[in-house]
Amino acid sequence: MHLISSTFHSPSVVVCSLACSFQDSDERYLVVLKSDKLQVYVLKLHGVELVSEKEIWGLPRGLIQLEPSKHLGVSLDVPHAKILILKFKAQTSELLIHHTSSISPPALRPSVGFSGILGSAQTVCASFYNGHVKMMEASSKAPYEVKESDLRVHELTIRAMCFTLPASDAILAIVYTDHMGCAWIIGRTANTMDPSIQLPEKQLETIPDLAVPIRVENTSDEDTFGILLFSPKLATFIKTRISHTNEDVKQTTKGKGRSKTSRSKSEVRAEIQAGMVNIELPFNDVAAWTQIDGKHLVVGDSFGRLYLLAMSTSPQFTMSHTLLGEVSVPSTISYLSNNILYVGSLSAPSQLVRISDEISEGSSISRGKKKQPDDEVGAIEIMVTHNENIAPIMDATLVDMDGSGQSRIATISGDDAGGWLNIIHKGASFKELAVLDGSTNLEDVFPLKKYFEAVNHTYLVTSTNTATFLLALSEASLTLISPGELPGISRTARTILIANVALPGIDAIVHITPNNMTLVDLVTGRGISSWNPPKGEITASAVETASSAACIATSDGRLYCISIQAAGFVKASDRNFNTQTHPQISALAVHGRVVAASFWGSNEIILLSLPDLKKLEHPLPAESSAASALCLSNFGEEQMYLIAARLDGTLMIQGISPDGAPLPGSRRAVPLGGGPIHMTTTPATESSGVRVIAAGKRAAAVSITNKRLMVSSLPISDVCALSAVNAPGTGPSILYASAAGLIFGQIEQLNKLNITSFHLGSDSPLRLAHHTDLSTYIVGCMRVGTDTSEERHMIRFIDDSTFKGQIRLRYSEMVTSVTTYTHGGTSCVLVGTGVIGPAENEPQSGRIIVFKAEPGSSMFKLVTSKEVDGAVSSIKQFKERIIAAINYGVYVFNLTREGSNISEPIAKWERGYVVDDVIIREQMIVVGDKLRSVSVLRLVQTSDSDDSDVDMDGNGDNKSTNMRLETVAMDMHAIWPTSIEVLSDNKTIIAAQEKSSIVPSKGGPDPQPVALFVTNTGRIATLSTVDDSDALQLTRLEMKMGDAIKGLGGIKHADWRAPKFLHSGTKPPPRRGITDGDFIKKFLELDPELARKILTEGSAAETIHASEEEQIRRCLEALSTEH
Repeated sequence: MHLISSTFHSPSVVVCSLACSFQDSDERYLVVLKSDKLQVYVLKLHGVELVSEKEIWGLPRGLIQLEPSKHLGVSLDVPHAKILILKFKAQTSELLIHHTSSISPPALRPSVGFSGILGSAQTVCASFYNGHVKMMEASSKAPYEVKESDLRVHELTIRAMCFTLPASDAILAIVYTDHMGCAWIIGRTANTMDPSIQLPEKQLETIPDLAVPIRVENTSDEDTFGILLFSPKLATFIKTRISHTNEDVKQTTKGKGRSKTSRSKSEVRAEIQAGMVNIELPFNDVAAWTQIDGKHLVVGDSFGRLYLLAMSTSPQFTMSHTLLGEVSVPSTISYLSNNILYVGSLSAPSQLVRISDEISEGSSISRGKKKQPDDEVGAIEIMVTHNENIAPIMDATLVDMDGSGQSRIATISGDDAGGWLNIIHKGASFKELAVLDGSTNLEDVFPLKKYFEAVNHTYLVTSTNTATFLLALSEASLTLISPGELPGISRTARTILIANVALPGIDAIVHITPNNMTLVDLVTGRGISSWNPPKGEITASAVETASSAACIATSDGRLYCISIQAAGFVKASDRNFNTQTHPQISALAVHGRVVAASFWGSNEIILLSLPDLKKLEHPLPAESSAASALCLSNFGEEQMYLIAARLDGTLMIQGISPDGAPLPGSRRAVPLGGGPIHMTTTPATESSGVRVIAAGKRAAAVSITNKRLMVSSLPISDVCALSAVNAPGTGPSILYASAAGLIFGQIEQLNKLNITSFHLGSDSPLRLAHHTDLSTYIVGCMRVGTDTSEERHMIRFIDDSTFKGQIRLRYSEMVTSVTTYTHGGTSCVLVGTGVIGPAENEPQSGRIIVFKAEPGSSMFKLVTSKEVDGAVSSIKQFKERIIAAINYGVYVFNLTREGSNISEPIAKWERGYVVDDVIIREQMIVVGDKLRSVSVLRLVQTSDSDDSDVDMDGNGDNKSTNMRLETVAMDMHAIWPTSIEVLSDNKTIIAAQEKSSIVPSKGGPDPQPVALFVTNTGRIATLSTVDDSDALQLTRLEMKMGDAIKGLGGIKHADWRAPKFLHSGTKPPPRRGITDGDFIKKFLELDPELARKILTEGSAAETIHASEEEQIRRCLEALSTEH
């Protein structure tokens, strides 16, 4: 099985940000570094506007700007440490590489503490490995050449680093811990890493997590420079610039005598000691910070609380703190201008925040004291929220909310400030504009113009099964028109179709009912001509407005082509289908000179030519259900598509060649739920192209984007009538009828990520499961105290937006796994927990807990629990039994039919490493440990009378049988498999590294999504299968594109997808069985000349020929539209 990975939702976390300016521009910019891209925004009055974006292959660690060159510095880790120096050209909004430096010292271990990049003027310092720093210095004048040096430092366990101020001192402050766990700070010169006398080595009382260089403005004296070290509940200020510290500086004397040298190191150390100040703080940590001016810092903590720190040095350093308010938990804060901050986050949306002028201008200073609450009112205003962030995704599952088989993604995410349950699907966004109540039992709705060339529609025609109603459209209302007005429109019969037609010298409409077709003059309101079928009733019709032709199907199995003329109707041709077993036509569609007709009974769809109604030679694929509506459209492009709305609730889309032949590989099925489907076509506008809207139980919009067919789900449901209308006051919009009435609305975006979020308050979610039978989400949560480090775990039950209750666990008991159980009438929830004692490094106890819904109530109660010797890291249902991963082993338990009791373990399997995940597929049990292996087990019965195994489903003597977990296979090369899954073939096992979850998925024809995976950066992606022939061509394309296209900084695609092992530096085995779909889909966007060069590069055997290119493009287009 070959897999293609395709991103459904790109990573949404913000790693770093920077407010800056660039050469040759007076604008102010915001640079944002995400986990997969670098973005440059320009500041505008309404907020920020994206002007440039570059994809990044690597794990971003930091972002700085150099002066005066204004170059950007980006540090990357994985596939290997690298520094990119970038130039931004403001005139063209381009990001270009200026210099690249790789950091790969031999025989050094990756840093376990500080890892990233620092900048000061034209100097860059990067630390990724213990005992090693990379120093880079750019010249101060163009062309800004960069010199590099690799330096060793004695401090191995570095906790924090920063350049001191001013930048001209070129001193690096290093905070580290020794082998005893004690914290120290030392200053080292940037060019040699020698100790600096300005910041001698000194032991600290606490272990800081962050070092911040600061400059404090003084009104009379010189500015004060120092470092703020932030520890839990404490900040320590260290003054770094001490006057006359250079040993070679001499003090002259008057008259005779020798000049005296500067003070000794002990005197300098004593002055630094006197300048150290400890300040108590109300927050435990600093998640991000920025200096606003010479007297103020803004910091944010892990609960999203934003503080303003005001500093003064008269007579000694003092600092007050003011709580400004709550924002997204920040990973980065940048001061833009005019009291406006940018707040980026790893776990929440990014924000633009304005600080109140009264707060920012305040000068109340007190050492370690907080301002009064009255000073904090209206401190901040959140101006703009963007970058909808669903990270970090802690767990995910697929949910079929309406039983249609169309799953949505449920994820949980959160931080110390709280959490969210998100229901996610990609599709169009719909904005309701107006609702008209009281319109019931409608079967069809049609808009009409009074004049054919008019822009807006004037009338609205609604139809029930027995009557027709005519309404006048205005900007504020709909008015029912009496039958006396426009009498040519019959009100006593069902309307099958009514439409404007283009006729010379007359503004007319054609009105079709089951009994006749009437041509009506809209000026006089009277009928011009009428046509009645010779036999039977009219059952289906379609009108081609451009050529003024109508196709009429009757109940006796005939099809007529009628020419609509100013003088009346003229029959052009007719066709009799009575020779067929099923002659009655169910639906018609006309486009240009082609008409499509579908039939009841046979479910056949045929194409005919106009006006002679001759059947085209090429047959269309057979349908499994009759089509109740048809549409022919080219969406304003060259390619024609036939869209059939089947009675089984499926929308079938088929590409058609100019001669009517179905195009291979272009057929697509879109499930829209059960029942009939209505369709309408919206004309092209300035902001969008032609779209076909299909709606029934659910709805979708079909369109062409970048020459590819796109189907976007619409958030409307249970539609019984549908039309496109250009009404006065609302403009181009969609009109549909449902139980709520007539609803006017507009499609805003076609490919929007729609997220329905349920706030979990201050609870941070850890585990998620969904019980389909009970329609309930089960969320394992943790609540962290804001003033203490105490954690409490609980289980929450949520039904849609309804909170159904929560059950708290014991003190110190952690939620470690959640699943659902359904068997033999027993339906319950299983929860695994673990407990780590005060002196323990790992859980030594835990529980398996069973929850059930109370009869006649939506509330859940604890039924029973089972004490176990360790944490239950994974728990799954295996037929009527329970399989649990507990510390180093896998255990099998019996659960009674009522779920009221859990047995002792009936079988166990032990592993030398902690077992992390268990997957059940039929008879197969797949186990992944936390270090290096994936194993396949099976549960077998053994008899006491003999050693033979007994089939689990066979008959045997149960009196003397035992259960045993037996190893079938084991792979010892799966390094750190954090998540595993078995694909639909029950043969292929996939394992993910890093922090991620894999969820099995259901799909249709190739390319078929078989699994969905999520990561803590917010990425949601699918794994799809393709057949062997497509897999071969796509793999060849990936290799040829990888040779031609490099990532930012010259990173090779193969290295990015299969990086070296960090600790050993060895190259892993080449990737097999999976192709980067995001990368190869870019082939469709390449310049034709470059695409041709990539395909023909290499020897004749390596060349991809035209027929193979066509196969590749077809497969890539299918991959691009599978979401």
